[in-house]
Amino acid sequence: MKYIIAFLMFFVSADISYSAYISSHKGWVEIKKASSGEWSRVSDEGRINLAEGDEMRTRRASMAELYMDDGSKISIAPMSFFKVSKENKEISSLGLFAGRIRSWVRKFSKKFEVRTPAAVCAVRGTDFVVSADETGNTRVEVYEGSVVAGDASGRTSLIREGELIDISRDVPMGSPQVNPNPPASMESAVTDSRTLAKMEIYNEISKEDVIKSAQAEIQSAEYQNRKVAIDAFGKRVRMEEYVVRPAADQFKYVVLNTRESRFDFGKILFTFNNALPEDLTLATKNMISASGTAAPQWYLTDMNSVMSNTKDKVTEDASGGHMVPDNALNPTEWNIFFTNYAFYAQGGDMPVENGGMGKMMWSYTDINADNTMQSGELTYLGGSAPAVLKTNPSGDDVFHDTNKNTYSDSDGTWIQVEDWALFDNGKTVSTDDLASKLGATKDEMTDRLNFERVYTSSLFNGRTINLEFSAKLLKDAGLLRFE
Repeated sequence: MKYIIAFLMFFVSADISYSAYISSHKGWVEIKKASSGEWSRVSDEGRINLAEGDEMRTRRASMAELYMDDGSKISIAPMSFFKVSKENKEISSLGLFAGRIRSWVRKFSKKFEVRTPAAVCAVRGTDFVVSADETGNTRVEVYEGSVVAGDASGRTSLIREGELIDISRDVPMGSPQVNPNPPASMESAVTDSRTLAKMEIYNEISKEDVIKSAQAEIQSAEYQNRKVAIDAFGKRVRMEEYVVRPAADQFKYVVLNTRESRFDFGKILFTFNNALPEDLTLATKNMISASGTAAPQWYLTDMNSVMSNTKDKVTEDASGGHMVPDNALNPTEWNIFFTNYAFYAQGGDMPVENGGMGKMMWSYTDINADNTMQSGELTYLGGSAPAVLKTNPSGDDVFHDTNKNTYSDSDGTWIQVEDWALFDNGKTVSTDDLASKLGATKDEMTDRLNFERVYTSSLFNGRTINLEFSAKLLKDAGLLRFE
């Protein structure tokens, strides 16, 4: 499962409560109070304050205006998502996940800053716009005054009135340029429904948020499955799985696990090169590999995923997907290749790193664009490849294995994944079971199979992420095939 995320740096709450408030809005605007952890639509009645830790998002054709306690004003464009990271007598700090905000900051006011996954912008007495796209890349436009902007590598630049600068997460920040355009309309969006789906994957990890979204989404699910089974530890687990389409070229797979004493979930967002057909299996059957002289009509361009116990999480990302032939002159086979990939782990007790993604375990970028993964294109926590320990605890003929990576950083960070193939009764599948099929047809056999994955890590303070999911739904959606 592949996933990346682009969060922001959040600050510690202050002792004294200061707040912003929504002065006006139109369309569908939602807020999530830090105290409740649930999204709710903004009503047309009464003043609504926003304090530290509160989040806000706007949908298509929806806008909002905020006032800070010092009189500064913020305008939020459609399809935007941000957080009040810090608000006290000394500083107002906003985290922009995606979208566009315009800020009119009063002169001689307290420190004001906007943070995105790629940049931090600090100002006093300025009219400026900050935009962040779905990858976190940022544009800063200054209409009055000046802004000091910095990138993730610590480089800074002064952007003056009439200038703009683009800041990427992946390349060094350049110099400001003359901005030939008038102030951008705040009624237009820099993000779209695809981006919102991606941001939801990144940000919803509380049990309340996950269940609330599931209750709304499952009504329109294209595929869904519910079953109760026994996991590898003899625990009864209730699985609920479904597939929905957030955008024309996307589908999302969600699995929820409820046990007596815990709740775990997983989400994978798949993005394709073309709008998906009505029959989803036509696209999924060739999205990873295909045979033929021509590349398949549908293939993956991005995959984003999260697995979580609502406190700890692992996130993975793949982007830049394209099909590569076995022979450029005479192709017979095609396989997906992703230009970028990254894997992160976040301990729920640990300080937030990498803008909320967690501690980067390893990443890959195809620097020379040769469609081949080379050692010089890999980056590891600690600087060198981890020590790898693979085992088959139940024997080589049983579908149960572990893979533990120990990294060379000063903390000796490690993470282990353990996988099982199980029957509904909790019995681990063996090669003999599959060979005999236990008197069942292929479909009957598949419908009795489940997969379980458990993550443990030095980052999780003794906790685990434990997710079981069925072979049936994967088969129905075309994600699993037995040849």
